[in-house]
Amino acid sequence: MYEEENSAYSGAYRQYAQDNVLESRELQVERKFFRLEVRENDRGRFLRITEENQGRRNTVIVPDSGFGDFAKAVSEILASQAQS
Repeated sequence: MYEEENSAYSGAYRQYAQDNVLESRELQVERKFFRLEVRENDRGRFLRITEENQGRRNTVIVPDSGFGDFAKAVSEILASQAQS
């Protein structure tokens, strides 16, 4: 018989449940809902960006070692688009 305790999903869910949310923001853009959270677990701090749209959820994880590079890349892209 299949046991849920041994599934990859249950392991990922247990890890997610152990994350400590340090800071979060939420925003809605058109039909999309975004949640940005700085979280921490036993492996370190990270930025979790979750997009929800029509019942679907996508997530991007950025480790804290990449915060500066990630912010710089987003700023450069937005600045470039503002000039267009």
